[in-house]
Amino acid sequence: MRLGTLCSTGRAIISNFLAARKLCKYENWNNDIGKMETVQVLDKKFKVSIPEEVIMKRIDAVAEKINRDMEGKNPLFLAVLNGAFMFASDLMKRLTIPCEISFVKLASYQGVTSSGKVKEVIGINEDISGRHVIIIEDIVESGLTIKRMLESLGTRNPASVHVCTLLYKPEKMRNDIDIEYVAMRIPNDFVVGYGLDYNQQGRNLKDIYSLVEENESNQNTENMKNIVIFGAPGSGKGTQSDLIIEKYGLNHISTGDVLRAEIKNDTELGKIAKQYIDDGMLVPDSLIVDMLAGVYDSYGPNHKGVIFDGFPRTVPQAEALKKMLADRGHKVAAMIELNVPEDELMTRLIKRGIDSGRSDDNEETIRKRLNVYHSQTAPLIDWYQAEGIRHKINGLGDLNRIFGDIAQVIDNL
Repeated sequence: MRLGTLCSTGRAIISNFLAARKLCKYENWNNDIGKMETVQVLDKKFKVSIPEEVIMKRIDAVAEKINRDMEGKNPLFLAVLNGAFMFASDLMKRLTIPCEISFVKLASYQGVTSSGKVKEVIGINEDISGRHVIIIEDIVESGLTIKRMLESLGTRNPASVHVCTLLYKPEKMRNDIDIEYVAMRIPNDFVVGYGLDYNQQGRNLKDIYSLVEENESNQNTENMKNIVIFGAPGSGKGTQSDLIIEKYGLNHISTGDVLRAEIKNDTELGKIAKQYIDDGMLVPDSLIVDMLAGVYDSYGPNHKGVIFDGFPRTVPQAEALKKMLADRGHKVAAMIELNVPEDELMTRLIKRGIDSGRSDDNEETIRKRLNVYHSQTAPLIDWYQAEGIRHKINGLGDLNRIFGDIAQVIDNL
């Protein structure tokens, strides 16, 4: 799969598609961070976190996947009350397959924190033997509610059980649960609106709001650390990226993974990308950016940051990424460049080829790959140098020392 500059024909295709569907690129979740709408719910103040139009577009995407996955299976949806009633209603309106819905009520919240105890209030009365069941939740945090439901459903011999949630807090998950349908991932904030409540209040709000802490700054994005990391094959970029993600809790966006997922899931963007690939053409930069924007937006407006892997590869792509982030009030905080002498890269890659048996890790192919890398990244490195965010790291030596140098850069952002 190749990336490239958009041709006039491709530009027309995408322009028409965007005009017709208005689905490919999410609106800015916070158009003016300094003037966020706030509401008072009982004794707490909340600010707009996810506006209604974004919620609807994410539900569109979830419904599209369910329609595709559950065709011919007549699934039974079990909506968890009270919080999921709005989500369940809007989701059902978008389903085009035969299906049924019922409701179950459990509770694990007291005030703004989870009680840690799940009590069944209204049980599951339907005969689900041999049925395909989809649990609809408003939010999955600790996973206690879902675990309780899965345990109960598992004794009733369903054909399959799936979980569909409007919101998911991966940082708080305490149980090993496969959540197949996720509309939006959010940070560990307490939220109200669109069915979610604070002590039974706030469910009627059309947008989703997050709690404003007393000492919270209006500029949460100042602490966001979006990072582009460069490193030649064999430089240890993958290892260092994993360490960064683990230490700082950043999200990871791989261009290749995103592109493959869009095509595999047969999304509208994936269909367009596949047509370019099948025709032997480069996938346009604008299409790639729209895909990345969708993943980026799914993390919510106040996530800790993202490591961009495999993007950008050209100056136009870097400019497009900058604009995409700026539209959301965000930015690339740092470009980290792992610098390793070419003779050391050759030694590492040849050894890797011997150890792994990879046929492409021979001296001739390695030199070609390194030449391509240097020719591609040289203009980009100059561009990020001009942006004032280039940080060159000595990638030779002890692994922990290298990561320590990277951490020092990130800590000072």
